[in-house]
Amino acid sequence: MEGSQEVYEINLIDLMFCCLKRWRWIVVCMVLMATVAGTYKYQATITDNQAKKEELLQQSRQFAAEQTEGESGGEAGSEPIVIEDPVASAVSFAVIGMIGGVCFVCLIFCMRYVMSGKLQSESRFQEKFGMPLLGVVRKSERKKKVFGFIDRWIRRLEEGPYAKIPRKEQIKIAAVNVQAAIHKNPEKKIKRVMLAGTIAGDDVIEICEGLAEEIEEVTFSPYRQIVFHAATLKKLEYYEGILFIEKKEVSYEKLIRHEKELAVSRDVKVLGTIVC
Repeated sequence: MEGSQEVYEINLIDLMFCCLKRWRWIVVCMVLMATVAGTYKYQATITDNQAKKEELLQQSRQFAAEQTEGESGGEAGSEPIVIEDPVASAVSFAVIGMIGGVCFVCLIFCMRYVMSGKLQSESRFQEKFGMPLLGVVRKSERKKKVFGFIDRWIRRLEEGPYAKIPRKEQIKIAAVNVQAAIHKNPEKKIKRVMLAGTIAGDDVIEICEGLAEEIEEVTFSPYRQIVFHAATLKKLEYYEGILFIEKKEVSYEKLIRHEKELAVSRDVKVLGTIVC
């Protein structure tokens, strides 16, 4: 039970950054809800004011008729009628709608974070999956986005000094760790390593090529998905070691555990995982 609790615990800091990195959706939802709430209240206030003016006019006519007939002691109305400012009412409701929009979209992101079953964080990776995390390679920002400086600020806030390391250097660091894992047991020589995972091969081409360039004494296979293809799983027996490359927010934790079990059951050395 204790191990199960550690596996499924939620890291609140990772959850917070998960929401922050989707700040564009939060802003859109915030503006949309503020606009809807403000417009609704503005129209409702104008309609209400119109009804109040008609009621006030009717009371005034009734009061004037009573004065003409000589009746005394009458009042224009038992309660004073207050005409609201539609702009002020709309602004106050827009603020409420803005806060409600932020809470609503963040609730959706939190539910997605908890229920998706995907790899959301690399923290405590070895405790979760029983294999070492040999490297973290962040995706390169190839497209210039509007207000991209906010994305970079959030990234630096999340990763700290590691965010300043270039992507190629991150791949080299991962390659050094992989090389150390290969030579960890000198008695058991590893000459052939299968690169595997559960994501599309196009997402990891640069990493695979970087590993092959940095570690020349080992033969690496093309990136394969042993969970989804029987023929690929059969080829696993021809390799002494296996290295998994998975993608954050794409790879499913259940499949990561499954592919590790497949390798262990065939006595293939699991070197570890690189998360991109």
